[in-house]
Amino acid sequence: MVSRPYEAEGDVRALAADLLASTVGLMTYSTQTVLSLSEATLRAMVGSIVTPLLDRLVPAITDAIVSRVDLTDLVLSRVDVHRIVIAALDELDLTQIVLERVEVDQIVAATDVDAVIDRVPMLQIADYIIEEIDLPQIIRESTGGIAMDAFTTTRFSAVRSDEFVSRVVDTLLLRRAARDEMTTRPEDHS
Repeated sequence: MVSRPYEAEGDVRALAADLLASTVGLMTYSTQTVLSLSEATLRAMVGSIVTPLLDRLVPAITDAIVSRVDLTDLVLSRVDVHRIVIAALDELDLTQIVLERVEVDQIVAATDVDAVIDRVPMLQIADYIIEEIDLPQIIRESTGGIAMDAFTTTRFSAVRSDEFVSRVVDTLLLRRAARDEMTTRPEDHS
């Protein structure tokens, strides 16, 4: 603040107005300074007193409230758990988690394979396979080939047997020589 020398030549009213304005300005400045200092002091005092007090009171009050409230019921009635689970699953790569964290060999080793097999509908599976591969047609085709082979073998055996019997009969009846002659000289018999 700079003080000005007093000059008596001026009007008293102007002098009173200047004095009043200076006084109001000084009071305003002083009041603002006192308020700022008071606020800072009060915050420091409150912070040093209230913060430790809140550090003790808030956990105690929270424990008292939580012990009197059924949190499970509160969560079930007020929280959309399904939405939370879906959001969590959308964020997770379950395949990668299983590959990294699940011991599949242990699961297989602990599995009761007989119980699993007992639960498999084997008759229905067999019926389905037979229908899909057309087993009756396969049997017809395979036995048809076998039957044809057997028929051909039997026919050739019958022909060979006929020839054998003919030779035996010809030998016994001495016809072979005559037949041999006919086959070598066919022009004589005409």
